[in-house]
Amino acid sequence: MAGFPTNGRSFYLARAVLNPPTSLCKKLFPAIDEWHDRLAAKEQSPGNSIQSTVAKDAFVQVIMVFRKNF
Repeated sequence: MAGFPTNGRSFYLARAVLNPPTSLCKKLFPAIDEWHDRLAAKEQSPGNSIQSTVAKDAFVQVIMVFRKNF
């Protein structure tokens, strides 16, 4: 049944273990790398115009994980 065990107790998706090529990942949400770099640079340079918050950092990380699974 769509790759799930039939006992109904486990929801592990084997495809989440695969690492697609980086070039393929960059085609989905291509601007997320720039945002990730800008948020990382904000921690090091106070002159950057973007403000790093917990929500922004978490959102960028989630998008980066989603593009591997999509």
